Amino acid sequence: MSSAPTIELLPPLVANRIAAGEVVERPASVVKELVENSIDAGATSVVIEVEAAGRRLIAVDDDGDGMHPIDAERALLRHATSKIRRAEDLQQIASHGFRGEALPSIASVGRLRLHTCPRGGGEGSEVRVDDQGNSHLRPAAARRGTRVEVRDLFRNTPARLRFLRSKRTEEAAIVEHVRALALAHPSLAITLRLDGRTRIEYRSEEEDRRVASVLGDDFARNSHHQSHTHRGVRIDAWLGLPTLHHRDGSRIWLLVNGRAIRDRMLLAALRAAYRDVLFHDRYPIAVIQIHIDPALVDVNVHPAKREVRFSDPATVRAALIGCVHAALERMGRRGSDTTAQAALAAMRPSAAPVSEHPAPHHTTPRPQQRPGSSGGLGRLLFSPPSTASPAPVDEVREVPAASPGNAPCADGEADLGGEEECDFGLPLAQIHRRYLLTQVTDGILLIDQHAAHERIRYERFKAQMRQASVTSQQLLTPVRWQPQPELAAWLHDHPDALAPFGIGLRAVDDVCFVIDRIPSLLGHLPPEELAEEVASALRLGNEEDRLGAALERLLADRACKRAITSGQMLDHEAQRALLQEMARCPNIAQCNHGRPTWIKLTLDDLDRLFGRKG
Repeated sequence: MSSAPTIELLPPLVANRIAAGEVVERPASVVKELVENSIDAGATSVVIEVEAAGRRLIAVDDDGDGMHPIDAERALLRHATSKIRRAEDLQQIASHGFRGEALPSIASVGRLRLHTCPRGGGEGSEVRVDDQGNSHLRPAAARRGTRVEVRDLFRNTPARLRFLRSKRTEEAAIVEHVRALALAHPSLAITLRLDGRTRIEYRSEEEDRRVASVLGDDFARNSHHQSHTHRGVRIDAWLGLPTLHHRDGSRIWLLVNGRAIRDRMLLAALRAAYRDVLFHDRYPIAVIQIHIDPALVDVNVHPAKREVRFSDPATVRAALIGCVHAALERMGRRGSDTTAQAALAAMRPSAAPVSEHPAPHHTTPRPQQRPGSSGGLGRLLFSPPSTASPAPVDEVREVPAASPGNAPCADGEADLGGEEECDFGLPLAQIHRRYLLTQVTDGILLIDQHAAHERIRYERFKAQMRQASVTSQQLLTPVRWQPQPELAAWLHDHPDALAPFGIGLRAVDDVCFVIDRIPSLLGHLPPEELAEEVASALRLGNEEDRLGAALERLLADRACKRAITSGQMLDHEAQRALLQEMARCPNIAQCNHGRPTWIKLTLDDLDRLFGRKG
């Protein structure tokens, strides 16, 4: 029994609207696509105008190359592009727009007008698209570059219009897209106007300055620029100090060959690299520029080009982790100056709740306020040195000047080799058996004794691991251990895997093992539990991260339990000894859980606190 055919070709207008559903998710998507077209056209300046969060108008005006009239009309056809010519070109894409879907998709869900003029041309062209998707070309005044206007976005797709978020939310998405584009292209001048108000205005600038312009001066002061190359993959990263962190990953920008992307693997690698210096539920603040041969990355896996696929993801991951580790070695002893700002705000009598990254406070206290009115903490911290634990006269010395950047040692001195040391000053007092107060040339330091000693012990054990010199203790009674079959099989294939970590293991039969040695610093743990955690971490880990999260958690836990506790009295010599150990310890600016170990208040900070300076 025959039947009528049921499969038909979709009309172009319907096909474009389907494509628009993938490419044009919201007004911010239109901004992104149009600005990327401007970048591909060689623009040095782009002005973006948005009205009603993009519902009423999105206009992008650039000074790029412009288009010939025929090209202007042809650009609105599906799969029309100047970026590729043949299938082989898809293997090495260096441009942003190449699929030929953005303009026709946008035109199918909004009223589009394009005004362009080729560079050096005497006459421009204007193309308008009607409700049926037909384009109309006519001559127009000469201009420099191209202007694209999109009005009444989603007028033909009311369902999509209903799913848009509030005006504030849609504007925030546009701002974030523009900031990402600005970070990826620092030489491009970008202006964003929302309902006639200038929201963003970046001039053409160097990369370092653009990062500071986008992320702010707090980040510029509390970050480190690190470059690293691994097997042909170059990473340029601006990495926030571990004590400058955020509640989510929204302040991490991943850029691949000038393209802002999302990538779970890279995000996980970044967090793994920060793992033992960052609070467990916090995220670093970072800008990651990845430069890689375009032939080794596929940017054609997502219609909106937000995701990419690397031909060798392990190499890219190793490059990123290596870059972050190199940066942490350089900045491990630096502390974020935002912690000092928060401390000053808390000490003021009228202190308001402190934001995550507070700005410096410059308000002069009222005349009637006296220095002693800053509360008990202020009186305790800033009382004359004679109230502190006295030191012998022959121990008083001139303290070397502290370095800039709110760190007691220079950035270049944060060396794992230990030859250069920081200076944490002279101990003055122990406060409530919890904090140490020390004096440096240009101010004071407040040190959390437990957090600092916790980091010292943790780094000591990590150093033993790296040097394969873990101190072990022999068990008086060896312990029999029967792991899961899969883990047992792996241990038989890797009989010496646990030895570098101070665990002595020998097989009894196919399923049972005997543990006769464990690391001294982890002696409080049940041997079978320790072996299970370490073996599982090694089995599931990789070459660049052999310890794994489980092992680091064990080390951090042990370091915490054995560290000097809050409430423990330290005499003057014990305080000096702790400061000397801190001076040699990498990553000392934060404890194993990511909390700051010390805060610096400069003399200028103190003068402002007590009303001596405005």
